[in-house]
Order: sequence, then C-alpha cells, then structure tokens
Amino acid sequence: MSGEEGAGTALAVALVAAIAACAVLLAGVAVVLVTRAGVAAGADAAALAAADTALGNSTGVPCERAAEAAAANGVDLERCEQAGDVVRVVAAATVLGLAVRVPAVAGPPPAG
Repeated sequence: MSGEEGAGTALAVALVAAIAACAVLLAGVAVVLVTRAGVAAGADAAALAAADTALGNSTGVPCERAAEAAAANGVDLERCEQAGDVVRVVAAATVLGLAVRVPAVAGPPPAG
C-alpha cells in the first residue's frame, strides 16, 4: 500500500464541498437581488402614490399614501420628503440580515 491511497476520494469530497459552498453563496446573492427588485418596485409605487396625491389627483396626505403603497408592496417606508409636487422616498426591507434600501423620486416632469 502506498501513502496516496484514498487521495482521489479526499479530492472528490473537497471538490463537492467547494461546489456546494459556491451554490449556497450564489443562492444568497440571488435572494438579495430578488429582494432588491421588490424593494425598488415598492419604492416606485410609494413615490408615485405620494406624487399623485401631491398633484391633487387623489385625496390624502402624500407621505401617508406613500406608506400605504409601500406596505401594500411588502416594504417599509424609511423616509418620505415632499418638496412641492416632487416626492422623494426611501423604501427598505431586510433579507439574510442585510438591509436593502432603494430611493425613488416622482413628480411632474422638469420644466424646460
């Protein structure tokens, strides 16, 4: 018997473990990216709802409408600022212990 007997098995186990670790890492990245897309959609919806209210197209308080729209999309509204007809929001969610924050702006097009 030589000292290299079983080395192929150890190498195969190490290779399978490395592939499994990469798969877990990629799955985590995918979950974060999918969550970010959802937060972006929620931020856009919140900003549009608030701007619609600021422009007088719907009733209510713009930032309250933003919070409702964000909640309907499953995200938290961290910040809402209104400057005239323009509304800026930041929506957030937590996934895998990471905070995902996405800003959005809505209002009438710039004059020009």
